[in-house]
Amino acid sequence: MTPRYAGLVSRTCALLTDVVILAVLIAVANWVIQQIGRQILAGSFLEPGRCAAATEWWRLRTWLCRGLPWVLPVVGFGLPPLYRVGFWTVTGQTPGMALFGLRVLRRDGRPLGLGTALRRALGYVACLFTFGLGFLAVAFSVRRQGLHDRIAGTIVVHDWLERSEHALLAAPVAHLGR
Repeated sequence: MTPRYAGLVSRTCALLTDVVILAVLIAVANWVIQQIGRQILAGSFLEPGRCAAATEWWRLRTWLCRGLPWVLPVVGFGLPPLYRVGFWTVTGQTPGMALFGLRVLRRDGRPLGLGTALRRALGYVACLFTFGLGFLAVAFSVRRQGLHDRIAGTIVVHDWLERSEHALLAAPVAHLGR
């Protein structure tokens, strides 16, 4: 069976869905971190100058006060690549891709490994440096590959058809005649 390559519209919709999911996750992380700051540190973590001096290593409150302001930028910049690479490696699709019936595979049809997923994530960065023109290549290539797909050697395919065919093959014969 020849794969149905996913086009620009379905891939963009999946990407936007993932962006919304990531925005919610980052907002929740932001809220949790602020609650920790308010409850444990009495709000002083937003003003690092108000942190008490730590002369002993066991003063956890002081270390939290100094470290908490760094958590939000790390979460904001670190979560999106971890989210994408993790889902691509484990399931072959992010939740947005699953919603639109898309799956990312290697060019030969095998699932992605960690190295391929990391190369694809770095390809996203290359697409951003081209002001999005690397993503636009999806509309014009035969296999619907963007710059990030070419860098990683991946394709994005529709996988709803495959799942429905597998379900029909697994269905008992008696139920098909009704």
